[in-house]
Formats: sequence, C-alpha cells, structure tokens
Amino acid sequence: MKTEPKKYRSIGEVFDAIKTLTKNADKVAVLQLNASPALGYVLHLAYHPDVKWLVPEGTPPYKKENAAMGLTPSILTKELRTLYLYLEGGTTGINQMRREQLFIQLLERLHESEVELLIALKDKTFSKTYKCTKAVVDQAFPGLLQAAFRVEFH
Repeated sequence: MKTEPKKYRSIGEVFDAIKTLTKNADKVAVLQLNASPALGYVLHLAYHPDVKWLVPEGTPPYKKENAAMGLTPSILTKELRTLYLYLEGGTTGINQMRREQLFIQLLERLHESEVELLIALKDKTFSKTYKCTKAVVDQAFPGLLQAAFRVEFH
C-alpha cells in the first residue's frame, strides 16, 4: 500500500522533506501537493537565469531565532514580498550597506530551516543542498521555469 505524500505548512518544511527523499517521483509528488504561488516563486529564485542577488555570498553574521517553526516572528512565505530589495531590478533607492542590514534583519525573523533555504537560493547551492533538481521541477510544473521572472512577489 502506497502512502500519499504529506502536505507541509511552510516552504522550509517542504524542502526539508524533499531533501530526505531519494526517488524523483516522490519529490515531484511533494512539490505538486504543496503547489502555491509562493512555492513557484521560490523555484524561480532557485533556477531562473534572470535572478541576480545583490547581497554577498555566504551567511552573514546574524542572531539566530531559536523558536519552533510557526513561532518565529515571521515565515518565508510572508517575507517573499520583501525579497525585491535584494534582487537586481527590484529597487534602486537603497544603498548596499542598508540592503545588507535589511537582509540580516530578515534572517533574524525566520526559522533556521528557512534561513538555510534562503541562503541556498542566494548562493545558488539550492540543487545541491535540497537535492531538488531543475529536472524534478520541470516534471512537477512543466513550463514554470520558462515563464518570465517577476522580481516582485504578489
């Protein structure tokens, strides 16, 4: 008897689950079950060639939020609307030092699993870290990565 994949509450939980799976079909099933505009935006951040981050590589020094998932001051799904601040084409009215300060403040509001996800997206290590390849994404959502990337998330 085959069990159905679990529906997860947060983007971080979805990708934490995917990195434990070995079969691409199971990864596709989890992605499809958890399909949302937020998940699509995150996958664009991971693989779309037009995505250029304006914050330096690596994990900046920040104060980790030790609360359990769901009890942190914010969640990545809510914060996606602010990511334009850190992406090329998002805004020009902010200097680099302020941009980096805001990015650190963002990390301090998120659960550790979502911080790891955001850093992997920024540093282009998503595929390696989460074992979710572009081919898996194409299989789960045909045409998603060929669609134009919009810097602002709505």
